[in-house]
Amino acid sequence: MRSIPLGISVTSTSTSINNSRTSSCLNNNLNFKKPLNPSFPSRVPRSSHEFSFFSSPSKSGAKRSIVLATCLLFGLSVTVILSGIVPPFTEDTARAVNVVHVVDTTGRFEGKQDTSSYVSLFSVTPGKLNKEVEQIKEGFICGREKVVDFVTFSVKYGCWTYDDTEGGWSKSDIPTFHVDSDTKSSERITQVSLDTKGSIRWVLAINTEEIEDFKFKVNSEELVPLGDKSSGDGWHIIQFSGGKNAPTIFDLTLFWKKNSTRSSHKGDGWPLLKLRTDVDRITPKTEQVLLKLPPWCSLFGKSTSPHTLAFLTSLPVNL
Repeated sequence: MRSIPLGISVTSTSTSINNSRTSSCLNNNLNFKKPLNPSFPSRVPRSSHEFSFFSSPSKSGAKRSIVLATCLLFGLSVTVILSGIVPPFTEDTARAVNVVHVVDTTGRFEGKQDTSSYVSLFSVTPGKLNKEVEQIKEGFICGREKVVDFVTFSVKYGCWTYDDTEGGWSKSDIPTFHVDSDTKSSERITQVSLDTKGSIRWVLAINTEEIEDFKFKVNSEELVPLGDKSSGDGWHIIQFSGGKNAPTIFDLTLFWKKNSTRSSHKGDGWPLLKLRTDVDRITPKTEQVLLKLPPWCSLFGKSTSPHTLAFLTSLPVNL
């Protein structure tokens, strides 16, 4: 995290996934009785107390059965919850949800594609949102095809509504990319200007499959210098959060990889840059949804979560 005199905070990092594994094992220690007289050979114990040793295998089998039954019961419970048959949340056990008005211009470059506006309802908790949608009644349609790439994370299952979503925002709020120059000699260098409009909280992802290095600056001050760039899942992430008078226009210099091949394949779905700008504003449609949220729902957000109004845009690899 780097602070600069303009009252802003910039984090240049990368996404990564750490996998952890836990394991456990059950050891059965079998202790044989030694003969009282060492001169006598070992004999088979005859007392009922001595024969307790032979019951260990059956105890181990019983434990395995209990563990297996517990796992089956847990799996059945998860299946029932995910299928929506049994509601896992009540007024006493709140369900964390997100309600975001999304204005999506992903793939739109210099006005060549229409803008899509909708309200997205999703949750990080397991289970479908059918019960919530039935109570809200604002035209939501749910499914796993309702995927939203919020740059810092992706929604794999959610609900969308397009009804009455044109209010509360304007085209002047939509962030823009502008390619100032693109030189292709011994080294390809692209100059891009970024205008976040009225947003002072945003996140930018740079495609490290195509870009070897970059520098990022505002006016004459470098926020991210050249060198030492990390990457996770093919993206380098820059998060920005500023104060009331924070800048909104930035300059990005991209240095392409010499052996870049992805740029020659059109329509592969991987943009060069991805941007999400957040605006702390509740649109009329979002307000209606929030007022109708069931009592067992609670709004939830992390430092990487979008505000109630988010704009999505991207710059294609094939400039």
